[in-house]
Amino acid sequence: MSKYEGLDRDTLIRLLEQRDHGRQLGLEWERDEIDADQAINDDFVGLQLDTALSHGEAPWDNLIIEGDNYDALRALRMTHAGRIRCIYIDPPYNTGNKDFVYNDRFVDKTHRFRHSLWLEFMYHRLLLAKELLAEDGVIFVSIDDNELFRLGMLMDRVFGEGNFLANVIWQKVYSPKNSAQHFSDDHEYILIYAKESTKWQPNPLPRNATQNKAYKNPDNDPRGPWKAGDLSARNHYSLGTYSITCPSGRVIPAPPSGMYWRVSEKKLKEMDADGRIWWGKDGNNVPAVKRFLSETKQGVVPQTLWTYQEVGHTQDAKKQLLEVLKFDTSQEVFSTPKPVKLMERILRIACNPGDIVLDFFAGSGTTAQAVAKLNAEDNGERRFILVSNSEATADAPEKNLCRDVCAERVRRIMGGYTNSKGEDVEGLGGSFAYLRSRQVPMHRLPTKIAHDEVWHALQLLHEAPLQPWIGSGFQAIETHDGWVAYLADQKAASIGLLENWLEKAKPIRGRVYSWSPERFETQAPLLDWPRIPDALQARFSKRKR
Repeated sequence: MSKYEGLDRDTLIRLLEQRDHGRQLGLEWERDEIDADQAINDDFVGLQLDTALSHGEAPWDNLIIEGDNYDALRALRMTHAGRIRCIYIDPPYNTGNKDFVYNDRFVDKTHRFRHSLWLEFMYHRLLLAKELLAEDGVIFVSIDDNELFRLGMLMDRVFGEGNFLANVIWQKVYSPKNSAQHFSDDHEYILIYAKESTKWQPNPLPRNATQNKAYKNPDNDPRGPWKAGDLSARNHYSLGTYSITCPSGRVIPAPPSGMYWRVSEKKLKEMDADGRIWWGKDGNNVPAVKRFLSETKQGVVPQTLWTYQEVGHTQDAKKQLLEVLKFDTSQEVFSTPKPVKLMERILRIACNPGDIVLDFFAGSGTTAQAVAKLNAEDNGERRFILVSNSEATADAPEKNLCRDVCAERVRRIMGGYTNSKGEDVEGLGGSFAYLRSRQVPMHRLPTKIAHDEVWHALQLLHEAPLQPWIGSGFQAIETHDGWVAYLADQKAASIGLLENWLEKAKPIRGRVYSWSPERFETQAPLLDWPRIPDALQARFSKRKR
């Protein structure tokens, strides 16, 4: 039965008028026709620490979160809103080949609302991602032809058309597919949007040997290699119409037709005296400006075509994964990894030492490997947050992609491993905390939230590396913004720890979170005494409009 059957004439007219006055241009999807995303709810999300699956010693700067990424993003909005410098995601491409799950079911090509389901799924997650980005932050989204155009319109809606930066072409294969019916599909796309385009600037990419190859030194100039640049240009220049006499005696009466010399006659003589003009080996050529490699910018502006020679291809990515994890084929673990060099390229453009990188479709953990590699190169302190689900199914209930692939790969990359040739590979260093998201109904938060979940949230909220809750009833750490402490209960032992801390640390700046702050405010009036769970609940529920 249609949902419109049984409606009276006036109601139907009103619905038609609403439709006619609705959006005339832009992206629409059948939101009223599809089932709601079951991940969308108002529950609080806590983060539980698994020290056994974490790597390295506490405190941990990097996080791997197991759970639905919508839950993880809501938890991170509470703790990291406006702090993420770079987001990279590689979402399901919605090919219809069991790559996209909506409400615990695969969406195949025959589904009537296949594209609407995907848009609904992505829309809610991108809204949260936008809140996490810093004002000078940027998001990179990998995609292919299946959803490229719809994704572009969705990104325009969420981030604003004016914040579109680029659509990068990544050449994902090194040879054409001769079996293709029409065209060989050789590339994917990376859509790039800024939180605020006027506040974001890309880092220049390092120059490579190919780019430097054009620089020579035929005259043994002590300033090093150079390349010749045109002395003439089409831009009108009133002082750029003089004649030039070459060292050989040849007279060049004027610049080429329709063009002007770039510099005045006086400036040309000064440059020639400084050895910055090239006349050719016999001194008879039209003069050229010598542009020295040593004086060029040490980086180049990123371009929008990324070849497999520069950033790797899909076979590289699979080999890199199998070098670290001991599986016969990559299909057993993760079938669509991205090459490490591709992620390095993105991070070089978007991140600086100390920035936080978020990947909430973390897959096999390539993003973390690229972060660790760049940190090892320059001793930077870039940090990552990866989010991945277990991806368990009825056919594979024990599957846990986050634990067994993503986290295990990162653990081996950081700590060292033995590759497929039996060679020991030294670790890149670093550590991470392994967390699991847990939903807590908001109305039951006062009785159901665990003390460790409170402690983890408070540390992340105040930009502190994560330390485990030791269960003593009171715990405190000093951060860049003063002390952060948590009094978990009113037991005598816990209060004794609080009073001992107040006596020894003598904190004059910071916050002590407590379930009954009014009992202690007078003991340390210089400190703030926020109430739990109210303080967390308020931040968790706060939504930007």
